[in-house]
Amino acid sequence: MKFKLCYYKSFEKTIYEKICFACSSINETQNEILIGCYINDISNFESNLTEICGELDKRKYSGLDGQVWGADFLKDKVHIYWVFDPDNEEGKAEISRKGMLKLMKKWIEFRKKKIPENYEKYEEIIEID
Repeated sequence: MKFKLCYYKSFEKTIYEKICFACSSINETQNEILIGCYINDISNFESNLTEICGELDKRKYSGLDGQVWGADFLKDKVHIYWVFDPDNEEGKAEISRKGMLKLMKKWIEFRKKKIPENYEKYEEIIEID
């Protein structure tokens, strides 16, 4: 799996310009797209990011839901699902627990960096086993 960490310009209330972060799929597979959606969703609350790494590191069964996407942290896998229809197969994704932890740590590092002047062209590629 390959993910792109990048910046984009957002306009809030049509007059306020803001630079935002995004985690998106490189290969555009449904699995990767949904993983990116989950990461973007839980990132609405900064405290979720460190909490998720702690939970993934503990290796016990747990989970953390965002506003739209949820995740169950199982023994070796993370199952991601759409909160409003958790049984919908089209709204499910899976990633290894180790891969999710790696991606989350890179995501947190990326969000802490100073936004470069050429942010529109800047991106980081993360490859997960």
